[in-house]
Amino acid sequence: MGRNNLLEDKSGKSSGMQKEKNIMNFVKFESKRYVIPFIMLILGILFILLQGNVLDVLVTVLGVILMIGAVVLGLSLLSTMSPLVIFGASTLFILGLISVVNPGWVSNFFLKVVGLCIFLNSLVRIIVEHSLKGKSDKYNIYLITDIVSAVVGLLLFLFPKTWLESVSFLFYVFGIVLVILGIFNLYTAYKVYKEGRFVNDGTDVVWEE
Repeated sequence: MGRNNLLEDKSGKSSGMQKEKNIMNFVKFESKRYVIPFIMLILGILFILLQGNVLDVLVTVLGVILMIGAVVLGLSLLSTMSPLVIFGASTLFILGLISVVNPGWVSNFFLKVVGLCIFLNSLVRIIVEHSLKGKSDKYNIYLITDIVSAVVGLLLFLFPKTWLESVSFLFYVFGIVLVILGIFNLYTAYKVYKEGRFVNDGTDVVWEE
């Protein structure tokens, strides 16, 4: 049994819940580690390809699609109009209508939510990765990456689109930063998962002391 490959219990024996640490199991079981970095990567690409007004147009188009989808959903399930179907179709239609009527507000709100998620995710990673201090020679790299990510997330939350639109070039710069951070966060998330030796203490899987 390799040091880095399996979850182990305190006796050193493999646990009944052992999973080999490979890329497939990482993708399958560790989504909480890579969802936010993946969103950062996609958002960065959108920032590079789209500008502020284009982003609003995209929100408008999505709003129209939501409204059409709500109508289609309602008509297709007209014969079985349950409260759940009515609520779902109505919610989709209202969300679509808001997106069409005020796309700027919706895109700003979306960016605020993403920024807050990036900020909170980075704080959690900083706290969790503190257990790696003295156990991993890459600890400082992980820490710096998460601090920069937290700052970027906070900026996105506080100034979602206004300050980016003040200088259009900032959209490209911010997009490139998000792409780089997204890729690096995906890489470090996998490395921490792959290289760390974890043990099951009976309640959770923790870093071995």
